[in-house]
Amino acid sequence: RGGRMDTLEEKEEDEQRVEEKLKGLAVSGDLQHVETKVTVEQDCAPKHSIDMSQLPSSYKTNSPKEKQLLHIADNFLQQYIHLCPDRKPLFLHPVNECGVEKFVSTTVRPTLLPYTELYYWDGCARFISDYLVMEPLECPITLPSSLYSPTTTLKHRRGNCFDFSFLLCSMLIGAGYDAYCVQGYATLETCTLDETQELCPLLRKPPEVPKEEVKKKYRIKPVPDMQSKFELQQEAKKAAAIEAAQKDKERDKKEAGKLKREPLHGLRVHAWVLVLSGKREVPETFFINPFTGNRHNTTDKRFLGIESIWNHRNYWVNMQDCRHGCKDLSFDLGDAIHWEIMLSESNPLQLLPEEEEELFDSDTKCKSLLMCHQEREKRMSFDMPPSWVAPIRISPREFETRYFQGKKLTLYNKAKLEKWAPYLNGNGLVQRLTTYAGPDYTDVVDVREWFENREDILVGREVNKQTQLTTDYFNKGHSLCLKAHTYTSLEPKTGHTMEFYNEARVDGLQKRIETASEMTEYFMGRDDFLYLRHVDFGKQGEKTQRIDMNSQPIVQIKECFHRNPEKAADEDVAECIFLITEEDIHLTYHLKDKYITASKKLFHKLPERTSKEHEDFMTPETCITYQAGSFEKGKSLFHLNNLWKELTAKEKRVKEQVQQSQAEVLTILKIRQTEEADIKLSVSIYNRERNEERRRQHEAMESTMKDKLLGQKEQDLDYLSPFLIRNGCRDKLNQEQALRVRDDCLTDFKHHLTYKVNLIQAHLEKAVEELQKRHLWFQENKNQLSTKEKDDYLSSCSESMFHINLLEQRLNREKRMAPQKYLALEGKLRMDSRLAEHLGY
Repeated sequence: RGGRMDTLEEKEEDEQRVEEKLKGLAVSGDLQHVETKVTVEQDCAPKHSIDMSQLPSSYKTNSPKEKQLLHIADNFLQQYIHLCPDRKPLFLHPVNECGVEKFVSTTVRPTLLPYTELYYWDGCARFISDYLVMEPLECPITLPSSLYSPTTTLKHRRGNCFDFSFLLCSMLIGAGYDAYCVQGYATLETCTLDETQELCPLLRKPPEVPKEEVKKKYRIKPVPDMQSKFELQQEAKKAAAIEAAQKDKERDKKEAGKLKREPLHGLRVHAWVLVLSGKREVPETFFINPFTGNRHNTTDKRFLGIESIWNHRNYWVNMQDCRHGCKDLSFDLGDAIHWEIMLSESNPLQLLPEEEEELFDSDTKCKSLLMCHQEREKRMSFDMPPSWVAPIRISPREFETRYFQGKKLTLYNKAKLEKWAPYLNGNGLVQRLTTYAGPDYTDVVDVREWFENREDILVGREVNKQTQLTTDYFNKGHSLCLKAHTYTSLEPKTGHTMEFYNEARVDGLQKRIETASEMTEYFMGRDDFLYLRHVDFGKQGEKTQRIDMNSQPIVQIKECFHRNPEKAADEDVAECIFLITEEDIHLTYHLKDKYITASKKLFHKLPERTSKEHEDFMTPETCITYQAGSFEKGKSLFHLNNLWKELTAKEKRVKEQVQQSQAEVLTILKIRQTEEADIKLSVSIYNRERNEERRRQHEAMESTMKDKLLGQKEQDLDYLSPFLIRNGCRDKLNQEQALRVRDDCLTDFKHHLTYKVNLIQAHLEKAVEELQKRHLWFQENKNQLSTKEKDDYLSSCSESMFHINLLEQRLNREKRMAPQKYLALEGKLRMDSRLAEHLGY
């Protein structure tokens, strides 16, 4: 029976190995056997087809300085192996796409691309994670044998963690960050881009800022607790026992479904990017996982150790203990004990005192120490050669498209995130987040969508699959001032909640909630201090007042107002209720200070008079008033009658506003139905690739400008036309006419140069004369001048001297250049085709 159990366990282990192998990962307890199996698969792995004829010569050969660098790197590696025989080999000079060995630091090509988003680290990381397709390492526990240039990685749009890191590091250094590529070890999920156990970044809640407690001078004493403490203790014990039982069940379930520990934990090779604090106002050092573009602290448990780091200037080897991951590592690269630098003038290779004693124990070790010192001297006087990689370029279309084939899918814990390139979907959809109830991605809870470039300015949509509620979000600029719209259907009377940009509306409407039986509107920033209006509707068969026979009958209208500080509290209406069916109007005023009741008024409509001769007048029976804090009667019947007339007129206006609100709801729904039925995308006038009309206009304008410039250029070159016209020359010239034209042109140019010199000389003499007059005036009146006037004189003199110096320089330059200009024009006339044959040239 025991043998049978062993057989079953072996079968389960074999099945796990097969599953892991299908994922591209070798799982086995015997690491040597794993390396052998993966090496066989590595030979069969497909390679990128690269046309080497199109690559620059720096890809195919090494310069003398690069060869010297490779020699230094080999000697550095020998010393490293001699001093640290138990450590894994370093990633120093893999071959590139042309099979040529290149040092890793020269593969980094600092580049700043002309896109605003790529000037920040998060934009660079997000672009790299979206633009490239992840490929796992051919062997998960060994370094890659080749490393392609960032330009080739961009061209093929796929690569492993080293390809991702080199490209991201190049962009970050070009943007001014102190960034480094890291060779180390990470967890299985990090190396394989498995985010199914991670929470989607869009679902993470921002950290709550703790509110400062307001210290109160006086506090109300709490009510004494009259409950039995013994009963509370018994209930707490029962709750603790139930909670412990639930935890035991959950732990048993986890242990039952938990897989065995990953055999290659701590051995899986990974590459990522390190950003040190200091430059670009980075407050603290952090890691960037190039596969996801996410930022991680240096204490993150996903990263299990570091072998070495490098940038475009140098290479460092980590000499710290990584048994507890990266949380205890120091990233002071100037510390020679923690980091061994390869090329350094100030930090040569240093040995610990114990290691020096071991080296001096024998003559052989003394010789090796001497060789080490010689190599140090070579490295001290060597500078890193420039990068061999061609300039990194990304076209605007590639930057906009970004995702491979225009789409990207990422699975998170109970969530699925889809991304599309702009204009790929006809409805403008660029991102969709679907959340599920379980990890099997079947039971949808809600769907969130993001849109771009829509003419209806729709930017987002949330659909709750449980309540079937849909919420649309709009950007500023919508024709209806819509901000958000929540609904189950775009049909009327199905329940709608509409939010508006109240700053863009005249009535200050902020929100409207409408159902089949009621409507509530919220206002903001109104002059009449109205902030809420609630309307109750009746059924179509009820006998109620209606302005429009097609609209719903109105039963009651309630309006609420903020406090108006310019009025007394008992004269400032806080709530006004129009009871349409009962023909009553209720007024409630704001509370006065130190009062707990508010003043109220109730008006009841008078019965209609049959005769028009008798006017309606207020009676004590038709108006009931309550004045808070006073036993006296309120205002006279005359004032109440005027108030009643104002309220009846207001009631009519409010009814009309309610009818307008109902009509506006129908208009909005009709427009939204039209927009959803015929979705149109807008194209910027600056986007010439997609805006065909704008592109044709620009091309026509360019061609017109070229013709104008060409004609203007031809006119500017014809410098002899005034002299030809003056001498009556049209088509052909004889020798006498050619000599006359040449002499006239040279004479005119000589007069021009002389006039220019004389003009500058006159300005110079005038400036000197004014300065002398100012100086004489100052000498005569300096004893009577104030300190401010003396300062003004000195400043004006300095300005005049500066102006005189400029004029002298210009005059000297013109005198010096005049003969040269004259000879240049004379030579130009000799070479002119219209004069050359008659002048003997």
